Amino acid sequence: MKKSLLWISLFAMSSQLLATNANPVVGAYYENWSQYRPPSQGRSTFYPNLIDPTIITDLYYAFAVFGFVTKSIDPTNPHLTGDYTVQPVEWNDQNVLYPQVMALKQINPKLRNILSIGGWSFNDPADPMGKYTYKLFSQMVSTKENRNNFITSAIAYAHKYGFDGIDIDWEYPGDLTRGGNSADFDNFVTFLQECHDACANASPSLLLTYASAAIVPTGVPDPYQSNPSLYFQWLAKCAPYLDRFNLMAYDYHGPFDVPALTGVNAPLNHDTDPASTKFIVKTLENYIDNGVPASKIVLGMPTYGHSYAGVSSMTDANNGPGKPFTSAGPAGPSTGAPGFLAYFEISDMTATGQLIFASDVATSTAYGFNLSTQEWVSFDTPDTIALKVQIALEKNLLGGMFWAVDDDEYQWGAKYPNIRKGYSLFYPSE
Repeated sequence: MKKSLLWISLFAMSSQLLATNANPVVGAYYENWSQYRPPSQGRSTFYPNLIDPTIITDLYYAFAVFGFVTKSIDPTNPHLTGDYTVQPVEWNDQNVLYPQVMALKQINPKLRNILSIGGWSFNDPADPMGKYTYKLFSQMVSTKENRNNFITSAIAYAHKYGFDGIDIDWEYPGDLTRGGNSADFDNFVTFLQECHDACANASPSLLLTYASAAIVPTGVPDPYQSNPSLYFQWLAKCAPYLDRFNLMAYDYHGPFDVPALTGVNAPLNHDTDPASTKFIVKTLENYIDNGVPASKIVLGMPTYGHSYAGVSSMTDANNGPGKPFTSAGPAGPSTGAPGFLAYFEISDMTATGQLIFASDVATSTAYGFNLSTQEWVSFDTPDTIALKVQIALEKNLLGGMFWAVDDDEYQWGAKYPNIRKGYSLFYPSE
């Protein structure tokens, strides 16, 4: 069944978009758990062989872990390994999913496949895996022996399975609520220096990237909270030892917010509250003004939205962000996570009238609402992605990346509309 895509023009482009970087990065993360999602609206189960490698330059494989054998690998005995060696997450990573990812190079020989290690759940003490692993990053970077154990293992693992780089996804160093401590900041810089040198000297050499925060994490203590510039200056200290920062410029707001007001997932030039500094342009200023080179920043863009329930104060004339809500929105039929909807799920809901499409000019994003069900969703479209890419080009960033390829519309119409739009603007001559 062919579904219509959410191609609705929101904003007139104020200037022609021209890429100044001859080889910009257009990356996308692939979630290896997407294979378990129930297909919706006639779509296929998502496997890496569905990815279009002609509209990306880099594919980030999320995730591998270290120091832990997961339930998927050992269903009766998930356990810590007692060291810091890299391990697969899924039972079929090594024999099914990795080979499908590597086969994409037959279509695009220039594609770089990068192994992302860690992830949100790995550092979440409330997660079934994270309750075992949330302290491991902090422990790993704390001694030279531990760091060497991880670095040696990560490089060997990447080489064995054909990856071109390693992406460190530690969310977040120094976060006291996620197993971190104040020593993490210095230890992480030391770790990156050692890891970068080892990756550069490996044969073949490997890229080293870092999934970095858009705002100061709430669990990071003073002085970073009272003086946010110190946090971004710390990121600048990391810069010499990284090939790129994958800036996670999303999740600025969501159903996790306190106070409970509907907010925008990835606001561009302004936030809903005029006094707020939680928006992408401000994040980029924080990075660049505090010494992170623009030439190493890859701007992250979402192919998903955050949803809210119990938004009772909406009307036909007043339905934008900033309204009280009671809980996360209902889980999507495929992604199955309250408060989260993939772009393809939002597109379905808009096409069937479950959501009314609207635009929020102040934040340069889209939203959907339903007065009857009291649901509200903040998300991006190809048109709002274009505005984000324009900012990346104006600021001479290294490129852009998307979380995640399997959340975009992958089955119907012009597949991967958000990622395709980004690629077309970074590479306008193709």
